[in-house]
Amino acid sequence: MLPNAEEIRKPDVAQAGQDIYNFLNMPAKQKPVWKRQRENVEIKTDCLYSPREVAAVLSVSYDTAIRIMGRMKHTANLARPRAKKRLLRVKGSDLRDYLRGKISA
Repeated sequence: MLPNAEEIRKPDVAQAGQDIYNFLNMPAKQKPVWKRQRENVEIKTDCLYSPREVAAVLSVSYDTAIRIMGRMKHTANLARPRAKKRLLRVKGSDLRDYLRGKISA
């Protein structure tokens, strides 16, 4: 059965535009936070961490975690010598030192 003309409503374009304008001009403290922040992540000192785990600990993307790990002092590349991809791993103690340096800086 087809809906009546009364049941079909056209969206109010002016109201939608006003809502978008209000959202974009909202102060930063009132905007909703979409980024998931992790609390109390335990880092084991003798464990090797992959870029995915480092990204989860630092709350950054995978590519950013790879760049950060490339700048760290004691990062191990476990890939074969002529491999195209890097297989990066970092010890938990080095990751903890990196976090302490970021917090104190």
